[in-house]
Order: sequence, then structure tokens, then C-alpha cells
Amino acid sequence: MKKHFVTFYSPGTFFAESSRREIAEWDPALAVAMAKDVVERHGARPYGFRFSTDVVRDPVPDGEGGTLRVEGRQVADSPMHFLGGEVVTYDQVEARKDRKLDILLSNMRGNGWPLVIEVRNGYLSTLPFAVTDLIVDATGAIVTTGHDDRWTTYRAEKLAEWDAERKG
Repeated sequence: MKKHFVTFYSPGTFFAESSRREIAEWDPALAVAMAKDVVERHGARPYGFRFSTDVVRDPVPDGEGGTLRVEGRQVADSPMHFLGGEVVTYDQVEARKDRKLDILLSNMRGNGWPLVIEVRNGYLSTLPFAVTDLIVDATGAIVTTGHDDRWTTYRAEKLAEWDAERKG
């Protein structure tokens, strides 16, 4: 049988904290409501979530009076859904003229991330904003996607600019 899950991602010390919960269907409104109850270490709240669908099976007899748990297998997953936040371009980060952002700028350029998203659900989370990503509002409605024309155009132009600079 198939079961649906939602995995919430929250800021962590080195890596994101994650919490996986079963969900009736891939419903952003339901996931947004569930996110309100997710609190990770140090009070971290989710910055986003992904849906997944797994093929699962109930435990099976082990032949000795007990049962064995059968691991599910993921068969589908969704793009990242960010819980609010603001898409920020490389140029906007650079214009802040804040030395504390030098590492972010270096990471954006070095990893080919012309766009990042800043989510402030408790702690500030700054993450790459990929072409497949979505931002949802408090009702689960999609606010913007990574493939919106403005982001696609900016991403292509900035990557072409960086490529031309590398080639000298």
C-alpha cells in the first residue's frame, strides 16, 4: 500500500533538523497547519517541508513467533515548499554591503546560486532557491515558484555573467 508523508525542515546547528509525519494527502494547507506544532531543538521552527509517498507494508511474521518490520520505499517526492520567506538575489545581498555576508556571497557565486530565500520563522534561515522550489503562505497557497519568469530570467542572466567572468 502507499502512504503519504510530510517532512518538515528546521534550522539546526550544522545541518537541518527534520521531522517526518504521516499525512492524508499532499495538501499544502494541511502541511502548513501541521508545521505550527513542530518544534525542534533550541526551539527551532520549520522553514519548509517536502511531501513524499512511500510503498509500505505491515510487519511480517518472522517464523519464530515475532514480527519483522518492513522498510518502506519512497516512490515520489515533492519540491521544497518554503513557509513564507523572501527570495533575495545575489545583487541584493551584495548591495547590503555587510562584511558578515561575504561568506554567503562566496557560497552563492561558487555554488551557482543566484537566488536564495530568507525565512524568518524564529531563526533566520538562508537557503538556495532552486527552480523547483515553492513559497507558500499561511494558508498553503503558492506565493511564487522558482520557475516564475522573473526568477528564471535573473538566474539565467547571473549564471551567464559568472560564466563569462570565469572564461575571462
